[in-house]
Amino acid sequence: MRKYTCSCCGYKTFEEPPGNYEICGVCYWEDDGVQNDDPDFEGGANEVSLRQAQRNYKIYGAIEEMFKYRVVEPSLGGYEKDENFKPL
Repeated sequence: MRKYTCSCCGYKTFEEPPGNYEICGVCYWEDDGVQNDDPDFEGGANEVSLRQAQRNYKIYGAIEEMFKYRVVEPSLGGYEKDENFKPL
């Protein structure tokens, strides 16, 4: 089954194409088409912007510190990094 890349962490975690509001098991980003198109938009499906979520992921391992206990280490979840992913 094909997996789609999370626009926050870059791991292939989604089963549906972009914009289908799935939640990433690696970083807890909710896949929001509006926020994917405008990475500085806050208040969509995620309270933080995509740009800020990527920064937070580097620090906390999740889009916000409060979600770090809801995510799984990519290797433990069997998630593969998209080799073409480039953070903002």
